[in-house]
Amino acid sequence: MILVRDVFQAKYGKGGELAALLKEARQKWPQAYAGRILTDASGSFFTVVAETEVASLAEWERRIADVFSLAEFGDWFGRMQPLVESGRREFYNVEA
Repeated sequence: MILVRDVFQAKYGKGGELAALLKEARQKWPQAYAGRILTDASGSFFTVVAETEVASLAEWERRIADVFSLAEFGDWFGRMQPLVESGRREFYNVEA
């Protein structure tokens, strides 16, 4: 099992809007965004994390390619871009 964490640094004051937009993505495309949405309780302000678990990296690549190919994803992504300062993706092996 692989845990995929997309870690976003939202622009100042935009963390709540970004979290809401990620929740919307989870509802629209549960095949790609089925996990938890986390917001900061300490550390860098306005950090938002989206977690997804998949059986393999190949499965994650397939899921994300399917969603990225949708025209409606482009519209959603256009609404996300102004909210994000930076981001990164982390992959973890789930051991237990």
